[in-house]
Amino acid sequence: MLNRIADVREPAAFCRRFLFCLTLLIAVGCSQAPPDPSDWDGFRSALQRAVRELRATDPGAAAEIERLVAEAEITTAREGAAPRWRREPQRAPAAWGNAMATANRALAAVRSEQAEMSARLASLLTHAENRIAAAEGRIGQAGVNGSHAGDTASARYHVTTARKLAAGGEYRAALEHAKEALVLAAGLDHSWSQSVERFSDPNRLALWREQVAETINDSRRTGGAAIIVDKLRHQLILYQGGRQGAVFAAELGGNGLERKLHTGDRATPEGRYKITAKKSGGATKYYLALLIDYPNAADLKRYRAAEASGEVRRGTGAGSLIEIHGDGGSGRDWTDGCVALSNADMEKLFSRVRVGTPVTIVGTL
Repeated sequence: MLNRIADVREPAAFCRRFLFCLTLLIAVGCSQAPPDPSDWDGFRSALQRAVRELRATDPGAAAEIERLVAEAEITTAREGAAPRWRREPQRAPAAWGNAMATANRALAAVRSEQAEMSARLASLLTHAENRIAAAEGRIGQAGVNGSHAGDTASARYHVTTARKLAAGGEYRAALEHAKEALVLAAGLDHSWSQSVERFSDPNRLALWREQVAETINDSRRTGGAAIIVDKLRHQLILYQGGRQGAVFAAELGGNGLERKLHTGDRATPEGRYKITAKKSGGATKYYLALLIDYPNAADLKRYRAAEASGEVRRGTGAGSLIEIHGDGGSGRDWTDGCVALSNADMEKLFSRVRVGTPVTIVGTL
């Protein structure tokens, strides 16, 4: 009887001990703190920076990173709420690691593209600035009109804007401004080339040299003075008795490298002329002036042909009152077609010529 009672008690005691141990294990397991979400604060900060950087350059990548961050947050929260025996310690690190790897790949791609765009931008700006500087150096010279100066200013604006945009990381927009600057600068180069290319034409050069030679021979024969104006070199050369004398710096019309055709074109004439009046005092507003006989017969013939062909609007007129006058010396071409000298040079020239003195104006020698 006693043996049977002992047999019954032993299993009951075992069960009690088993239940006690199981309860203890559960209590101990549940008492351990879950993973702390703040452990991932470094990842969060890095990923937020990546999203801010990518939002402007690759919005799709930024959105993908934000989605992965949200998934990592959910995984971390679930791991923290789960009982210890149901947790998977690698789930949260894997989720955050996936977000970081995606961000790093996107940043590397964007930064590589930005480096390429930066190098391309630097090349475009270098070419544009070199051409703009050359165009700026030509402002005030013959053949450079108001539109050239305006295009030069516009090109400079685009360069400045491109640099500001690049400093803010907006390389695509910066490249568009750099391209526009280069287009304008190339246009300025082309326009300048067109303006001066006629000065290398062999037929024109032959004509100009023939006209100069005839004028110098007339001076030699008469022993009197003669004036030669070389427009391309911006020089007025005084001859006396066929010998070259003083050489003066000359300023031309605003479109002076072109040959004058009509009123208002601001071009300086080309051809053989003579002085018809010497003006001083109240007779001129330019200190001293020598009026020449433009338009001559050749000029009028050329104008009428242009009018007949429609190149010039009828009634425009060939222009008049072309002078060699003072108030020059600024180093820029500014007149309406006249030739301007400094007042000091004008005094020297004025005293050595007379009415009837030949004046030959050519493109270049």
